[in-house]
Amino acid sequence: MVIHSQAKHLVREAIIGRFEPHVYQMDIPYVNVNEVFLPVLIKNHWTLYVYDLSNKRIQLLDSRPGRKKTTLSGIQQNLTKVVLWLAAHKKEVSPYDLRTFNFLTPDVPLQPNEHDCGVFVMKFMELWSMGGFSKSIDVVRKLKHYRLKIMGSMLFSTQNAHRDRVRRD
Repeated sequence: MVIHSQAKHLVREAIIGRFEPHVYQMDIPYVNVNEVFLPVLIKNHWTLYVYDLSNKRIQLLDSRPGRKKTTLSGIQQNLTKVVLWLAAHKKEVSPYDLRTFNFLTPDVPLQPNEHDCGVFVMKFMELWSMGGFSKSIDVVRKLKHYRLKIMGSMLFSTQNAHRDRVRRD
C-alpha cells in the first residue's frame, strides 16, 4: 500500500485512520504484543524491521552482504513513526517516543545471491524472537528446502482463494 501526500508532516490521526483497517487481526490482545515485524521492499531488496516495544529497540535484519547501517534515514524514521503510532493505538497506551528507541543491525545469515532476500526475510520472521534467533538458522545450506516449504504453505493456505483448484489440478 502506498500513501501519496503533499503534506510536509505526518499527522498521527490521519495515519492511524488510513492504516488501522489493514492491521493484521490476531488471536491475542494487542496489549500482549511486544514485537512488531515489518518486511520492507526497497529497490528490489527485502529487509525486515523488528520493533521491540519492550526493550525500545528497532532492529534491521538485512541479509545482503556489506549493508550495515548505523542510523535511520528520513524515510525509515517516518516509517518508524507510523509503526509506533499504530502499535500504541492498538495497545491502547501512550504514544511511543522514537527518540527513546535504539537502532541496531544485528548479525544475520547472508544471502549467497541477489534474489533470495525474500526467503531470508520469511525465515527471519519465523525464527526471530526478542532480539535473537529462537533456534539455529542455516538458511544458506537449506535454501531450496525453505523455498519449497514456503511455496507449499502459500499454495495450501486456507487464505488462498485458489487452494481447492490447486489440489484438484
